[in-house]
Amino acid sequence: MSWSTLKTHSRALFVAIPSTIALVGCLWRTLKKYPSKIIMIPTEENQYLVEQCPSFLEYRPTPWIFNGHLMTILGVVFRSLPEIDFHRVLLPVDDIGGTIAVDWHTKPYQGQPVLLILHGLTGGSDNEYVRWMTLSAASQLDVCCAVVHARGCGRSQLTSARSFCASNTDDLRLSIKYIRSIIGEQTPLFAVGYSLGAGILTKYLGEEGTECSLEGANICCASFDMLLSTANMEQWLHVRTYNRRLTNNLIRYIKQHEHHFTNDESTPNVNVDQACRSRTVREFDRHIIIPQYGFRDVEHYYTEASSSKWLKYIRIPTLILSAIDDPICPISGLPLDDVLQNPNLIAIETLEGGHVSYLQGWWPKTYSYDNTVVVDYIKARLKQINYQNNKSIAEQTLLQI
Repeated sequence: MSWSTLKTHSRALFVAIPSTIALVGCLWRTLKKYPSKIIMIPTEENQYLVEQCPSFLEYRPTPWIFNGHLMTILGVVFRSLPEIDFHRVLLPVDDIGGTIAVDWHTKPYQGQPVLLILHGLTGGSDNEYVRWMTLSAASQLDVCCAVVHARGCGRSQLTSARSFCASNTDDLRLSIKYIRSIIGEQTPLFAVGYSLGAGILTKYLGEEGTECSLEGANICCASFDMLLSTANMEQWLHVRTYNRRLTNNLIRYIKQHEHHFTNDESTPNVNVDQACRSRTVREFDRHIIIPQYGFRDVEHYYTEASSSKWLKYIRIPTLILSAIDDPICPISGLPLDDVLQNPNLIAIETLEGGHVSYLQGWWPKTYSYDNTVVVDYIKARLKQINYQNNKSIAEQTLLQI
């Protein structure tokens, strides 16, 4: 082929060669295997759960999403936001007027299992990952879902001069007590936490130990070591992407509620103006969280908020789901030795998945892999405890929320 011929067809070749490479790459990713790593003590109970949950063995990502960064970003912008008409209850949580919002997707009927959902940083029931989890659990398990918000999140109003905090489990504790007051002590109650919510849930489970009233918990994409996660987020690329996005979300959050911190005698050291000039999450926490909760410094706060040390104290069946390519919460923060010494834990490490994303299928507009895992796990736990409920009779009695 002459040079003149190549020059004539150069534009076609410029398109055809990359397209062919991309097509071959997608085909290869469609055919390849993605075995997950399951870490656990092989007790009879754990082996039963794994046998009942084939989704644990492999997560097959969307073939054309080949990178943890792309997976994380597209998990936010690609999926649709399903319509759900939540019923909101404002729950008092302290003696200074603080409240949190609990969004029920429907009224539970007598004996209906309930799934409590905890969102990530500044998230809520208006996030796509929360809504798809709600739809998946409600349609495939016939459970009632309740989204428990951090203070001032989910388009709720902060009602006191106290914002949310990653180390605080008191609000979650009161939320579970409230839900138990609605459904009773015998009805199965499960929880799933994402990112920040996963860390708070982990710490709560460890603190409660044998007193925990949940039948099972799911921890998705948690930051088990916040010092490690923060250092990771302060790398050059991450500061200009994820850290900036999260910091801007926090600034919007505090601006929405800044009237509570203006001339408030209970929070004299909170400086909203400085917080709004923050360039990183660390700077924001230094100006807002540290003075409110009395930590010595940011390192003290992150140490107290890290949930890794609580894994050894968990006494209910708990599933941990993390991706090796998570760009926000490094999987190296998960202490595998503690998992292998606690018979109540099963940890799944997937090869891909990003952070709170886990997109699957060629056109990932709806359910994600984490939805499947959580549904399978709850279904297996209900079967494991031999729970049966006569819906045809029980659903006639709706509980008041």
